[in-house]
Amino acid sequence: MFFLFLLFVAFIPFFLGLSILVMVKRSMFSKALFLFLLLASFWQIDVSLLYAIHYFSRETIDFLFRLFRIGPIMLTPTLFFIAYIIINEEPSFLQNSKWRYIMNKTNVILFYLWGMIVYIVGWSDQGIFTLTLMEPEEAYRFYFPSYGSLSWFFHFNVLLFMISIMVCFILCFRIPNSSLRSFLFYFLFSTTIGYGLGVLNIFPNTRLLPSTISVMVFALSVFLLCYKMHLKVVGDMNRRLDEQKDFLSTVIDLNPNYIYAKDEEGRYCLVNRSYADLYGMRKEEMIGKTDSDVQVNKVRERERVTVLKDKEDITKRLIPEEELINHEGNVRWLQTSKVPIKRRESTVLLGVSTDITERKKHEDEIIYQANHDVLTGLPNRRLFNEQLTTLLQKASRKHIPAAVMFIDLDRFKYINDTLGHDFGDLLLREVSKRLKRFLTNDRLINSQVYRIGGDEFTLLNSNCTKQEAIRIAELLIQLFEEGFIIEGQEFFITPSIGVSMYPEDGKDAKALMKNADTALYHVKERGKNSYQLFSNEMNQHFYRKMLIEKELRNALERKELCLNYQPLVNVKTNQVTGMEALLRWNNKMLGDVPPAEFIPIAEETGLIIPIGEWVLQTACKQNAQWQCMGYSPMKVSVNISMRQLLDKSFVKKAATVIELSTLDPVYIDFEVTESVAMYEPGVIIKKLVDLKSIGITLSMDDFGTGYSSLSYLKKYPIDTLKIDRSFIRGVTSHEDNKAIVRSIISMAKHLHLNVTAEGVEGKEEYRYLSKVNCDYVQGYAISRPLTAEKFEHSILKKVR
Repeated sequence: MFFLFLLFVAFIPFFLGLSILVMVKRSMFSKALFLFLLLASFWQIDVSLLYAIHYFSRETIDFLFRLFRIGPIMLTPTLFFIAYIIINEEPSFLQNSKWRYIMNKTNVILFYLWGMIVYIVGWSDQGIFTLTLMEPEEAYRFYFPSYGSLSWFFHFNVLLFMISIMVCFILCFRIPNSSLRSFLFYFLFSTTIGYGLGVLNIFPNTRLLPSTISVMVFALSVFLLCYKMHLKVVGDMNRRLDEQKDFLSTVIDLNPNYIYAKDEEGRYCLVNRSYADLYGMRKEEMIGKTDSDVQVNKVRERERVTVLKDKEDITKRLIPEEELINHEGNVRWLQTSKVPIKRRESTVLLGVSTDITERKKHEDEIIYQANHDVLTGLPNRRLFNEQLTTLLQKASRKHIPAAVMFIDLDRFKYINDTLGHDFGDLLLREVSKRLKRFLTNDRLINSQVYRIGGDEFTLLNSNCTKQEAIRIAELLIQLFEEGFIIEGQEFFITPSIGVSMYPEDGKDAKALMKNADTALYHVKERGKNSYQLFSNEMNQHFYRKMLIEKELRNALERKELCLNYQPLVNVKTNQVTGMEALLRWNNKMLGDVPPAEFIPIAEETGLIIPIGEWVLQTACKQNAQWQCMGYSPMKVSVNISMRQLLDKSFVKKAATVIELSTLDPVYIDFEVTESVAMYEPGVIIKKLVDLKSIGITLSMDDFGTGYSSLSYLKKYPIDTLKIDRSFIRGVTSHEDNKAIVRSIISMAKHLHLNVTAEGVEGKEEYRYLSKVNCDYVQGYAISRPLTAEKFEHSILKKVR
C-alpha cells in the first residue's frame, strides 16, 4: 500500500504542471516548468518503484528504476534551462554582459548532453551495481541502490546542480524586471531546499522519504509561485485594461464626433459625451434606451425609423446620412459610419457620426441656387425641365390633361436696353412677385411658375383642361393691366402667352415646349398682349419663319439683297425732289420675300444692324454716283430701325459711312418710327441730336399709328412727319380720315415741320393733299418702287 501512496504522490507534480500550462497559456516558460515538474514526477516514480516488492519482480523493479532515473538526473539541466528562459525575457540584460557566455543556448544543450551521459551511465553496473533489499523493523521493505565505480557521475551531477543554483542566484539579483526577479529567487530558494532534502536519499536510514518531500516542495512551490505570478500578471493586465478603458473613455468623450453602440435590440450600450449632449441627457441616462426613448419629437422619430427600417442591417457596414431631432427640437443631419462588431453570442453596432448639418445646408443652398433664378427666386429652366418631365409621367399614368404656358414680356428688351439693366431687373422682380401672388389663388394649386431666362416665364398646370388653360391665360392678361411701380414711377408692360396642351399638342416635354413657343410667336406677330393656344397649322408658319431666319443670315454674303427707290414728289412744284430707299430680298429657295415678313425677323435676331449698315452704305453710294453723273441732286431717305438707333456705336458708324460715300449729308434723311416715344427721352433725344449734327434730316415714319403726342413732337429734333398710308387710303371718301389728315398737317405746320403723305395711290388723293397744304407725297400714284437702273431711266433722266 505504501508503494501506491508514493505513486499517487508522484502524479501530483504532473497534474500541477498541467495546471501551470493552462494558467500561463502554454508559453515556453510554462512548458519548461511543466518539464521540471514532470521530471520531479519521474523522480518520485523512480523512488516509489523501490517499494514495489509485492507487485513486481526484482528484475522488473531494477529495469524500471534505471528507466525513471532520467527524472532526478535531468532536473539539473532543466533548472538551468528555466533560469535561461527567465533571464532571456530581458534581452538587454545579457546583451553587453559577460554573463552572456554562460547563460546561452549552447550551455543549455551541453547541460542536457551531460545529463544524458549520466543517465546512460546509470544503465551500467559501474553506475548502479545492484539493488539491495532493506528490511527495517516496523517499516515497509524496499530496495536500496548500490552504486558502482562510476558513481562519481551522479555526485558530479549533484555538484552541477549546486553550481547552477549559485550562478542563477547571482544573476537573479541583476534582473531588472521585479516580477521575474522575484519568481526566479523564490524558485531557486525552494528548489535548493527541495533538492537538498532529496540528496538525503543517499542514506539508507532515510528510507527514501526525503525525495518524496523534495518532490512535493518542488510541485507546491512552483505551483504557488506560478499562481502568484499569474495573479500579478492578471492584476497588472486588469489595471492596464482599466487604465486603457479610462483613457479610451476620455478620448471618446473628448472626440467631437458622436460615438455610440447599440445591441441587437437597438438599445444603447455605449455613448460618448457629445452624443449624450445632442439629446440633452447624461451618458448614464441613455444606456439601455432606444432612439424612440430619447427622441423629443416622437412622430418625426417614427417616420425616420420607418424610412430607415429597410435600409439598416446590423450585420453590414453602412455609411448613411440620417436626420434626427436634438433636445432643442432642431433638425440635425449626421453621416454615420456603422460597423458591426461580433461578440460571442451577439452583435453590437458601433456608430461614429459626423455632424453634416452645415454641409447639408450648403448642399441644399447649392441645389436651390442650381434650380432657382438668382434675380427673382423663381424656379429656373433646369427645374422646369425636370418637373415638366415628372408632371408628364404622372399625367401619363393617371390619364389627366396638362398645360404648358410660355409667357414673354412685350417690349421688355427695348425697355431694358433704354432704361438700363438695373431698371429691367427691378421690373422682373416686380413681375415675379405678381406671378407668385397670382398662384396663391385656390384655383391654381396645381400650377407652378418658372423664369427660364431674360423676360421669359413658364407656367406648368397639371390636371388642367383646355377651358381652364384659357381661363388662366385670360387671368394672366388681366394681371398685367395694372401698372408696375418702379422707383416711384408707374410703368405698364403686357404679356404674350403661348399655350400647348398635353396630350393633344405633344406627349413629351420637347414637343410641348416647342409648340408652346410656336404659339407664343404667333401672339407676338399678331400684336402682342394676348394668348394663343397651339394648333397644327402654326407649324408651317413657324417653319417658314425658321427658314427665313436661316437664309437671311447669309443673304449679304450671297448678295441677295438689293435696294429699290420710290420717288418723293413736292406737291407744290409737282417735281420729284427725293426718293426712299426700300430693301428687297430675293432668295433662291424662298423667292421674293416681302419686307414685312423678313424685316421683323432681322430686328428680332439682330441681323438688322449689319443689314441696315449695308442699306445706308448702298443708298449713299448710289446717290453720290447719280450726282457725279450730273443728275439733279435729290435727298435719299433711309429707314432706321429702333435696334440700330439703340446701338451705342450707330452714330459713329453712320458718320463713317456717309463720309466714305462722299455724299453731302444734306441729301440724306433718316426715317424713324413713333416707337422712339416709348424709350427714355433723354437717351433718344441725345442720339437724334448727334445724328443731326452730322448734317442729315430726320423724319418720323408711320405717324399716327403709335405713340402720337404733342409733347414728344416738341422735344424730338424732327424735320418731317410722314402720315401713315392707313389714313391716306380713302381719304377723299372717309370723313374721319380727312379730319385726321387735316389735323396732322395743321399740327405739323404749327410746329414748323414738313409733311409727307405715304401710300398715295390715286389722283383724287393727290389733289386733296395738295388742297390741304401737304408738302410731299409718295405712292403708286407717282411710281412704284424701282430698281436703281429703272429709277435712273424713268425718273432721273426726266427730272434732268
